[in-house]
Amino acid sequence: MAYRDITIKDIEPIIPFSRGSTEVFLTGQWSAGKPAWVEKTSPCRQGCPVGNDIARAFAAASKGRIDEALAVFRDENPLPAVCGRVCYHPCEAACNRKEMDEAVNIRGFERFCADHGRVAAPRPAAVRKERVAVVGSGPAGLSAAYHLARLGFRVTIFEALPEAGGMLMYGIPEYRLPKAVLRKEIGHLARLGVRIETGAPVTAEGAGPLTLGALRRDYAAVFLATGSHRGGGLGVEGEGVPGVLEGIAFLRYVAMHEAPEVKGRVVVVGGGNTGIDCARTAKRLGARDVTVIDLLSKSEMPAIAEDLEGVEADGIKIGLLTAPKRIIAEGSRLTAIECVRMSLGPSDAGGRPAHIAVAASEFVMPVDTVIMAVGQVPELAFLAGSGVAATAKGMIGTGVAGATAVPGVFAGGDASGGRAFVADAIASGKMGALAIYCYIEGKDASIEYEALRIGAGPSFTFAPLVNPDRPRVDLSDVVTYDRLDTICVPFAKRNDNTKSAAGRRRPADSFAEIAAGLPRKRAEAEIARCFKCGTCIACDLCFLLCPDISILKAKAGGYDVKSDYCKGCGVCASACPRQVINMGGGR
Repeated sequence: MAYRDITIKDIEPIIPFSRGSTEVFLTGQWSAGKPAWVEKTSPCRQGCPVGNDIARAFAAASKGRIDEALAVFRDENPLPAVCGRVCYHPCEAACNRKEMDEAVNIRGFERFCADHGRVAAPRPAAVRKERVAVVGSGPAGLSAAYHLARLGFRVTIFEALPEAGGMLMYGIPEYRLPKAVLRKEIGHLARLGVRIETGAPVTAEGAGPLTLGALRRDYAAVFLATGSHRGGGLGVEGEGVPGVLEGIAFLRYVAMHEAPEVKGRVVVVGGGNTGIDCARTAKRLGARDVTVIDLLSKSEMPAIAEDLEGVEADGIKIGLLTAPKRIIAEGSRLTAIECVRMSLGPSDAGGRPAHIAVAASEFVMPVDTVIMAVGQVPELAFLAGSGVAATAKGMIGTGVAGATAVPGVFAGGDASGGRAFVADAIASGKMGALAIYCYIEGKDASIEYEALRIGAGPSFTFAPLVNPDRPRVDLSDVVTYDRLDTICVPFAKRNDNTKSAAGRRRPADSFAEIAAGLPRKRAEAEIARCFKCGTCIACDLCFLLCPDISILKAKAGGYDVKSDYCKGCGVCASACPRQVINMGGGR
């Protein structure tokens, strides 16, 4: 055959191709998998006792939507302005960003949203006929009431003290949590329809008109959140001498503007959060010399590290591995406290070292006031005749989901042995609301909890019960640092809160708030630092890098896939920096 030029017309193509639009080739038919956008859980959310969807709040704020970010916090937490000030922020300990440089200032961001955002009270779609009583208006009681009201229940809170807020109002000093901030947060519950009756103590049967039995008859369920308002003692000699004050009562008197005169030399016994608050409050009331003593070592002290730093800044001394032995008085006048040095002995099975008195190490400290801050216990006299039992440790006895021995009566917070932190009390109130909802609906609370649990921890989300329009989230899949793509993320220094004018002055000047919020520029920098782990922020990388141009932007937000053309190569999933895309089954 004579040689001639071969043209494209002479070749039977092995692989089909098009001289026109490539849309004639349905490459999606080759696919073994298709991308699905499934949002996942960030470690900070799993670490948050309240279960705040922190990454979603940051994602909203990154688009300039601070109101929406605040609404995300309020899905789980009725008190973001409070937690933004006094929370011990375990979320930051879990933050992925700390593996790169420093953890994001999550607590400061929550406060920023609460202080600058505006969110209307999220009224329920329908109001139910059932009424629920909540006894106590501390963080656990407020949380339970908030979530029950969002589910449509008619809720009444009964508070023994003159004003709502419990330990938030009467146990946390003004310089840490301004009363105006707390009152504003409580106001959101009132607008939600929660009724609050103050000066309404619940008593033992026959001791008053308002008893647990009466509440049980009049309400479909009762949640007990009475807190731990009675201080403990050490039983040392002279503990009853005038001038020896009980820590939590001292803080309550200060909050009610009935503080005893405190001046001269003050010794606070106990280095927990209450003891630190007592010491700093005494300094502000005019005490010349304040010392905190604790039998623990520094590494064992339960107070938050930043509060210990504040003590040092206030000029307060701390005596560690020191225990009181006796209180000394001349007649009825307090004059001194005798202490003994302690050493650490062998550890027990739980790893806690024994504290052993050092022989012949006693010493005497002259003193004008002693404040005993050595633990708090609930006041449970109101349970008499109710059928609700107390434990051997003096707490309200509870079982699964906070249920007591009396049907329809639940308990949470400090009074039932919960951790003595605000965030944990709020979480306990959420659990109480879920348990009451399940009790009234005839559902198994443990099953509902497992369906809503975040990761492997104790936190759970309430949002699906009251806001089913939130995007789908895989609560069991926690996105760790090693799964993120941070190649394009620059290193950036953490932005801490600034000090207020009061924080820059001498501490005895006033009870004005010490810490200021994040200035807007710093807040914006922290919003940019957050990885938004597991949360889609519509960065468009999947849209831009798809080789088949089969990913489209959806009108309602997010992305759609043209299944006829997506061949399941997985480029989008690999490119997603936040691990939001899963490659699932094909056609």
